[in-house]
Amino acid sequence: MRGSILGSLLVVGLATYLIIRLSRKESLKRYERKPKNNWNALSDGVDPTDE
Repeated sequence: MRGSILGSLLVVGLATYLIIRLSRKESLKRYERKPKNNWNALSDGVDPTDE
């Protein structure tokens, strides 16, 4: 009985950890700014006239 409770807690803890970790990665990607056109790349120090 005691072993099954500990095993269940371990599985629940591992699942919670994986869910939180995966949700953080997705939320960081969601708010990344991507240049809409070549001129917005100036923020990164890229000259759009040099092609």
